[in-house]
Amino acid sequence: MKHLNNYILANIKYLLIFGFFLLLGSCSSDENLDKKDTSETLVAEAKSFLNGDFVLNTRVLMNGVNKTLLPQGCPTKVNFSWSKTDKNALTVRLNEFTVGQMPLVITFACDAKIMQLSSWEKKEYKGDNWIKFQGADGYLVVNNQAKNSVSKGSSVKGFYNVKTHEINFIIDFNMMNVSSECFLQTIDKSRTNKYEEEFKKFEEDLAAYKKEHGL
Repeated sequence: MKHLNNYILANIKYLLIFGFFLLLGSCSSDENLDKKDTSETLVAEAKSFLNGDFVLNTRVLMNGVNKTLLPQGCPTKVNFSWSKTDKNALTVRLNEFTVGQMPLVITFACDAKIMQLSSWEKKEYKGDNWIKFQGADGYLVVNNQAKNSVSKGSSVKGFYNVKTHEINFIIDFNMMNVSSECFLQTIDKSRTNKYEEEFKKFEEDLAAYKKEHGL
């Protein structure tokens, strides 16, 4: 009986070790995939549409609290531009960004690299038309101060479907635990011309929300 127990324990130990190295190999494979450029066709399709100013709904989180207040978020102008020297580099920019109860005005820009999705991400973003964009250490100006500086630790990470034009991303400003979230939505180019109208409606809805909740 003792020999049988030892045999079982030895096999369990072997399986655990085997599973660990299998998982390690999978993570290593994904890490290498993260660093690989995506297809030139997908990048070209992204460039043909995802270029210029767009209006997207975003939420601002400060210490995990939704400062936008409204569940549908706030209409926000986001600018996308492409590097002339690096075919896989996309710049994501917010100009004088402030919403809800957020006591700051932020201008932020970050260069992001276009890359393949990991195997884990492909389970969430299904199909072959998704690209990932990811960057770090963006440019940050707060409350329109003239001091131009790189915000070490700031980042942007998002996903875009070149066929359906669905997009989502999150920006971590690495400042006062503030982040901006663009939840999954389909880009509508016509919204750009209606930004002022949409923002006015947001302010009206926000005032009504505050009154209803005694804020």
